[in-house]
Amino acid sequence: MAELHHYGPLRVQRPFYPEQDTAHIYLLHPPGGVVGGDGLDISITASSQAHGLLTTPGATKFYRSAGQTAHVSQTLTVQAGGTLEWFPQENIFFPGARVQMDTRIDLHGDAHFMGWEISCLGRPVNSEVFHEGKIDARFRISRDRKPLLIERLKVDQPSHLNAASGLRNFPMQAIFVATGSNEELLEQARECIEKQATDMPCGLTLIDDILVMRVLGTRCEKIQALMLPVWQLLRQATLNKPAVIPRIWNT
Repeated sequence: MAELHHYGPLRVQRPFYPEQDTAHIYLLHPPGGVVGGDGLDISITASSQAHGLLTTPGATKFYRSAGQTAHVSQTLTVQAGGTLEWFPQENIFFPGARVQMDTRIDLHGDAHFMGWEISCLGRPVNSEVFHEGKIDARFRISRDRKPLLIERLKVDQPSHLNAASGLRNFPMQAIFVATGSNEELLEQARECIEKQATDMPCGLTLIDDILVMRVLGTRCEKIQALMLPVWQLLRQATLNKPAVIPRIWNT
């Protein structure tokens, strides 16, 4: 890391280099949870020729709010010739949480990006359904200021979770994206998914050079197990690097 500035408990550890020229960086938030009125502001820039993989040691929990809204802003900038991989653990929205989340990926020139966001509404392990609360989560990718992908998850009524155009009664949804893809890699990724026996709805599409994978499920581990082989395939194909699992995922 060339520069590091932080305020409050949100910060990162020193980077690890299991791949020599790729920094693995762990984003830490020791409180572990976010309540109404809290704000998290993350800004990351990958310079030209830099390659960083960022992840978190555990899920980010958004607790029930007494009325105020929690705000999360995540701005990821990748300069031309740079590469950024963004693989945080899941966001868990407790029943009654009020959250606004904005994730913006700004790419320049031939910058590369791979990443995911995983959302869990309610706590299915405790049979807790997200029956109240408000979630407004945006996920946007642009290249040279041109919008390429705009996603939005907005939930303020339980019926939104049950609708056919919503989450179809699944408590978890995830999106995985990777730049530098093409029709051939899309077909290879689909074949990779077909080899895995799964009862989770999953779809892959290609928008310009961005492969977009969407998954609905009930367990984070199963969703990640479905997405990881696709990441491994695309990382080797587009970056000419085998995927190296962050050590912290094994703890």
